[in-house]
Amino acid sequence: MKLGARTLKTGLAIAIALYVSGLIGIPSVTFAAISAIFAMQPSVKRSLQTLRDQTIGNVLGAGVAVVTVLTLGKQYLLIGFAAVILIAILNYLELDQVIGLATVTLIVVMTTSEESFMLYAVLRFSSTMIGILTAFVINSIFFPPKYEEKLYHVIDFATTEILKWIRASVRNNTEYPFLKKDLHWVRNQMTKMDFYYSLFKEEGGYSKKKRFQNLRKIVVYRQMISTTKAAYNLLKTMHNNENSFSNFPKELRVLIRERLETLLSAHEQILLKFNGRVPPNSVNFIANNRSLRKEFMDSFFDAANTDENFKDGYLQSNSVIHILSSILNYEEYLEHLNTLVTSYKGNHWNPTTDISNIENVEH
Repeated sequence: MKLGARTLKTGLAIAIALYVSGLIGIPSVTFAAISAIFAMQPSVKRSLQTLRDQTIGNVLGAGVAVVTVLTLGKQYLLIGFAAVILIAILNYLELDQVIGLATVTLIVVMTTSEESFMLYAVLRFSSTMIGILTAFVINSIFFPPKYEEKLYHVIDFATTEILKWIRASVRNNTEYPFLKKDLHWVRNQMTKMDFYYSLFKEEGGYSKKKRFQNLRKIVVYRQMISTTKAAYNLLKTMHNNENSFSNFPKELRVLIRERLETLLSAHEQILLKFNGRVPPNSVNFIANNRSLRKEFMDSFFDAANTDENFKDGYLQSNSVIHILSSILNYEEYLEHLNTLVTSYKGNHWNPTTDISNIENVEH
């Protein structure tokens, strides 16, 4: 069993919310704990947004409850009517994510049997706000979520596995069922990449310089993810055309293998450059070998137009075009990634604080 930082922070927020509510004499401490659970978010920015939205939602919930009771009463039918009005208001304000907690506030306030109705409404609202504020403070101070390291390591690990499979595919060393299973695993990793990337974008610095640096880094990570996806599409294309590729002329298969080895090595070196293990101005052999690209493409088109070299002329030629397209697409993404990483590391490279020196990262 593995306990993450967010799990521990949620438990801490619940305990502190209950303690503070009891300390100041609020009778319904349970609602403080419930609010703390709802308010604990995966990023500080989302916690701040939740703090704002939940505050508005609970003000409206308590307000609608008080107005309804003071003007119409608190029969069960009126509670349902008030809930409908509250939900309609929250939907209009595009605060549908806080409907649950705000409606609970309304129901609890309207169903109270306390004589001091207004005092109970204030205490109920206060306990909710204590829970929300506690969760926000805990999330901001104790182990604030940092998703860059998680994002990088997911990209690095998934990319490494993809490159291994591509190398095996061009050497006809893959087993179809195993590769099919691993392709499913890679798709899950790319979903995780997108999730961590969306959270990483929400992490911001407090200074203008830090925010600008983060924006540049976001651009690099976006291209890094796109390049990994291009490598995945290449692997999937090789997988789908496995039988056709086996029947390509030997010269063409060797040409593909050599070209891909250059690109795969470049991809590995770019990742090493980004994490600070390779100097910023290295990995230039993609640009230096542009003359080989024309030769590579000419060989591909010659093979695609030479039906007698294949057993199933049209289908084999079609496979050649698909593989060529995937390789060129992958190469274009790699070149752009190399340009971005070179520019970024040239301005921000610091070997003592680079991501490669961060240890004990949760994968």
